Amino acid sequence: MKIRYALLAAALLAPAYAGTTEPQVEVKEAPAAKRLSGSVTFGYDSNYNGRGYVVSHSVAEGDSVLYGALKLNYDIGKPGQWTLGSTIAYQVPTSGHSLYGNPGFGPSYLAQAAGIDQLLANGMMPDGKGGYTQATPEGEALYKATSQKLKGKIKPANIENQFTVITEAKYTSTTGLWNVALGHNFTHGGLLGVMAKHYRDQGASCINEVFIAPEWTPYKWLSIGVKTSYSFQGIQGWWFEPYVTAKAPIIGTPEDIKLLGVLTLGMSATADYFADPYNACSNGSQAFWIKFSTPWFVKDNFIITPSISFNWLGKGGIKANKGSEFKHYTENPNMVPFRNFGVVAGVSATYMF
Repeated sequence: MKIRYALLAAALLAPAYAGTTEPQVEVKEAPAAKRLSGSVTFGYDSNYNGRGYVVSHSVAEGDSVLYGALKLNYDIGKPGQWTLGSTIAYQVPTSGHSLYGNPGFGPSYLAQAAGIDQLLANGMMPDGKGGYTQATPEGEALYKATSQKLKGKIKPANIENQFTVITEAKYTSTTGLWNVALGHNFTHGGLLGVMAKHYRDQGASCINEVFIAPEWTPYKWLSIGVKTSYSFQGIQGWWFEPYVTAKAPIIGTPEDIKLLGVLTLGMSATADYFADPYNACSNGSQAFWIKFSTPWFVKDNFIITPSISFNWLGKGGIKANKGSEFKHYTENPNMVPFRNFGVVAGVSATYMF
């Protein structure tokens, strides 16, 4: 008989590699001698995503990611009440690592750099396509000289592979109706690393956060929670990730699950996280998503989880797209950081021990 009712393969990893809160809910187990438990997970997502954002094709020079994680839990005192947890995760984009492919400047930007007055004085007029006509030999020579001077690439920027370490202590009430986790998250690289290194010019792609994650489980099939994180290094500010999750057996019974259906509604929002001097996201809502996954319990300790997620940008992410510096410099409307709407399909395999 299966004891774990909703130990989700996707949920084991989501906070680690993407920053998107997913609940980890278990029916209380009978006392056991083994205090140490854990899992190993490997997975694939069709689009680069994190904290609800779905990164644009232009940003990542492609789309998909591979990831892996090791998670350990240790019971303290009575089994299931206090546990210490540690997660180590690694995520790799399957395509490029240079933001937007490190593009060059657009024609209008090059022309403006030469000086509009000088260009007009030499007979150069806008051509209606983002460039200028060369009406005189002098104007043509001036434009070519400017293009030669500025034909180099925009300042190099990159997306590094993401390495994450999460350490937490979690308390589950004796009634099983609520739990709360407190912990620390260290992230190097990935989307948060880009925000620290290139939004804030920190020089390092590192984020350090502390978090608290209370969760209410009034029924075995329903979880309501919010993860609140405060970043104190790399970027300073608050992240909020509320969610509601419902789950039910598709094949099997709650005591002997073969295939589980899990539906999560979530969002992310920030406060005092994005500063005005940086032409990036604004604070407030960042993303909204609906995620459906179907963990298949191949064996008691082996789970394969297909999933699909539908993600929409909030006002903060929309502002980042409108104010994209790359879109401005390259004069290419596709050079935006996020997709206004994105679909992320994925699959993961988890071995529990």
